[in-house]
Amino acid sequence: MDRLSNLLGAAALGVADDAERAARAAGGLSASGTTALLALAEFLGGAPVGRVADVLGLTHSGAVRLVALLEREGLVERRAGTQDRRQVEVQLTATGRERAAAARAAREAVLAETVAGLDEDERVQLEALLGAVVEARVRARVADRRAGGEGGAWWCRTCDFGACGRPEGRCPAQQAAAAAAPAQ
Repeated sequence: MDRLSNLLGAAALGVADDAERAARAAGGLSASGTTALLALAEFLGGAPVGRVADVLGLTHSGAVRLVALLEREGLVERRAGTQDRRQVEVQLTATGRERAAAARAAREAVLAETVAGLDEDERVQLEALLGAVVEARVRARVADRRAGGEGGAWWCRTCDFGACGRPEGRCPAQQAAAAAAPAQ
């Protein structure tokens, strides 16, 4: 392994560990519980339990147990589906939204601290390089799924869509996934 690959792995692991730990502490939940709150707050609210399982990379039964835990904590509520009354949809409560916001702020503080020592040119360069890395990894995940692999949890499950430019079509993960999607 070359030095660049090793440094990337060390940086990715360290930043992920620190961001997850901060978000977990602020959210007061396990890693999967905190990730669920972030995803539900950003894009997953009102989704069926099966979709929660897919996004978080859990089994259906694992997602059911996680949702039950979050419900006992007063962070989510389950409702009959709007499209199919037999499905159960998951929605954050006001308390769940508050805890998600606290977890997001803690995660963002770690990420901001990570790049705080970079000057503007370095930040611009790093943003472009990280965009390319994200695109490459998302393409690899999509290819893995197409080949029958697991593919893992959704890439953007803890993202702030506004920060990555998703609404404007600038999210590298979204662009890579769209480019890899079969033509219709």
